[in-house]
Amino acid sequence: MQTFRLGTGILLLCSWAAAGLAQPPLAADSVTVLASVEEQLVKVIGSAESSVVALGILKREAAALRVDGFGLEIQPRATDEHSPEFLPNEFGSGVIITAGNADEPLAERLVLTMYHLVRGGPVVGKEAPADRQLRVRLPGRQICDAKILAADPRSDLAVLRLDLTGTKLSREDLKPLKLAEPSAPRKGQFVISLGNPYAIARDGSASASWGIISNISRFPAPAEADKSNVPPTRRDTSIHHLGTLLHIDTRLNLGGSGGPLLNLRGELIGLTTSLAAIEGYEKSVGFAIPIDANLRRVVESLSKGLEAEYGFLGLQPDDILLAALRDLSPRIKQPTAARVLMVFTDSPAALAGLRRDDIILAVNRKPIFGKLDLLREVGLLGPGVFAELTVWRAAERRELRVQAELGKWPLSDEETLIATEQRHPEWRGLRVDYPTSRAKYMNWPEQRYPSAVVVTSVAPQSSAADGNLQEGDFITHVEQQPIHTPAEFHAVVSKLDKPDIVVKTLDGRRLKLTR
Repeated sequence: MQTFRLGTGILLLCSWAAAGLAQPPLAADSVTVLASVEEQLVKVIGSAESSVVALGILKREAAALRVDGFGLEIQPRATDEHSPEFLPNEFGSGVIITAGNADEPLAERLVLTMYHLVRGGPVVGKEAPADRQLRVRLPGRQICDAKILAADPRSDLAVLRLDLTGTKLSREDLKPLKLAEPSAPRKGQFVISLGNPYAIARDGSASASWGIISNISRFPAPAEADKSNVPPTRRDTSIHHLGTLLHIDTRLNLGGSGGPLLNLRGELIGLTTSLAAIEGYEKSVGFAIPIDANLRRVVESLSKGLEAEYGFLGLQPDDILLAALRDLSPRIKQPTAARVLMVFTDSPAALAGLRRDDIILAVNRKPIFGKLDLLREVGLLGPGVFAELTVWRAAERRELRVQAELGKWPLSDEETLIATEQRHPEWRGLRVDYPTSRAKYMNWPEQRYPSAVVVTSVAPQSSAADGNLQEGDFITHVEQQPIHTPAEFHAVVSKLDKPDIVVKTLDGRRLKLTR
């Protein structure tokens, strides 16, 4: 037994050192080491639990007699939210964050959670459904209403705005969790999870668990990730189907989704999710969405009420086994990569000089082992960002690096997107976006990337409507200046102080828009 205890103590001591925390004296026995670990866990949990909330969806149903399989009457659900017997219809977890600087006491407090938990709930700026209410139980047993500020189906993340009316709480009373400094998660790293399993946090006290990161860059279900017969922009998948998830060995039961995943310093490094579980398989392990530098960009967009955008290169990739290539440089050691099957005309990939049969080895020096790696890394960078691609061009037997300014990954299911704010103001009754912002605007199977912006909405009785512009039209020029991105469009029109401005569409029309 003593050998086991000493071995455990040494293991924990090494882990402690790897975590960068103060090390106990080397002469300490295993009980002292374990006590130090225990003290740090208690400290982190005690500090972080005040930032964890329990979520409940209340569905108002007409009262009706219910019986079980034996014909016995089932007692009606308790309706008093303060009753220990009360259970919401659906439940989960969330974490308090801020819309800006976490150290700013007057910054708005928001709740970060999973979209699948709150889908169908009330939305900021819209009339709430009469039969569906979103309630948040805060630490200290306070209960308040919440509405969805923004939600992103591709990351399954959502941000909620709280209504503290009637709680006697102010935003300064709510403690936001601090995000960890951007760094790559490590396999074997100790983590702590907090949440609301089985809706037992009805007293405002989150339940805690701890373990390690078992693996990184995991997929929800491999069978769902490979839909090779469907164009990449039309895949009905999330960004996580491209391999983003952390595999953690902490048990995540029903209701634990949306809870924070913390490092040993109590910093937020991820959000737990149960969506990765496959029905019929053992579920003692869990998954988490890493809140790293790339997904932090998504969270920041949602915190502002904006759509979360993803990068788009404009090519069709495939997997390739490099060992089969005779003319490959001996400097290239990786076994697999992504091969370019086709480049869309006028796309970011085409403008960067990529060609059919080019082999993409890395994005921003990060190795690419296949098409899913390529789609993930490009998508997470976002539109308008320059990506450096390391390419092997077999026809020239040379390795080169190219810079591609990314476009926008198309959204295939617009109905599930929630964005209560716009990145750019309406101009003369119209709104524009990247030409590939929505799959419905893309002309398959032509697979051409228009050098234009697409009109996403036209206000009735506006100058744009009078000028016969319609949703789905592509604008290539404002006056004589070519336009490629929404930022370019708004930069140009903001400088033109003219009552009449002419825009040119992709089909050759010249339309006058009057102030």
